[in-house]
Amino acid sequence: MLPLPSPAELDDLADRGWPAPEREALGPWTLRFADGVTNRANSVLPSGRADAAAVPDLVAAAEQAYRRRGLPTVFQVSPATDAALPAELAARGYREHSATRILVADRATIAAASAAVAIAIASLPSEPWMELWWSVDGRGDRAAQAVAERILAGVQALYAASGPAERPDAVARLAVVDGWGGLFAVATRPEARRRGHAATLIRTVADAAAVRGVERLWLQVMADNTAAVALYERLGFVQASSYSYWSESAL
Repeated sequence: MLPLPSPAELDDLADRGWPAPEREALGPWTLRFADGVTNRANSVLPSGRADAAAVPDLVAAAEQAYRRRGLPTVFQVSPATDAALPAELAARGYREHSATRILVADRATIAAASAAVAIAIASLPSEPWMELWWSVDGRGDRAAQAVAERILAGVQALYAASGPAERPDAVARLAVVDGWGGLFAVATRPEARRRGHAATLIRTVADAAAVRGVERLWLQVMADNTAAVALYERLGFVQASSYSYWSESAL
């Protein structure tokens, strides 16, 4: 495998692979807004280094920006984050949650030229693709789904589905960002689980991504999702970074 990317590079890739519809610069940090749909698109990305003395004022300014939109203030904290930030957030009563691992792999290690089941790959998500993903992983009503669709459309991607076109068994999305492919929205219908659909989708979409110039893959997985972590490690992914979210306890 090629040298592992830095935590800051992975933070940037993940941000670009799941782009918030609205964003603002706050000094060296980025504020992201998407009407509350997903933490990643509704959190502060504090990868840019700030003077330690400026951190309290930056946090206060971020809180004001999110409160103007009726949203809780959430920070995505990784090894690339200002060292002074976690202590400042803890002092303000923020709660750390959703510990996440970032795994990477060389595309050729994962790719499979053929699959035992039919895999459809498209450049846009079909209605059945969206229906399955949202039914498994969605959080919110039809309006929230519409916001999620805007996020998906914010970057070039491949959308893979296995099984019948009108009612797929499993789906996955590979965002294409500067030679990298980011795996998102891997979801399997409950009655179709434990049949290898996710692994097949990942291998097949990795193979298809070669024509888009993708040479390396990354993904984010909840640290406590041991089954998913084991699957990705069997496929050849290794950990390169991590992050967690810090949320204020109340508006």
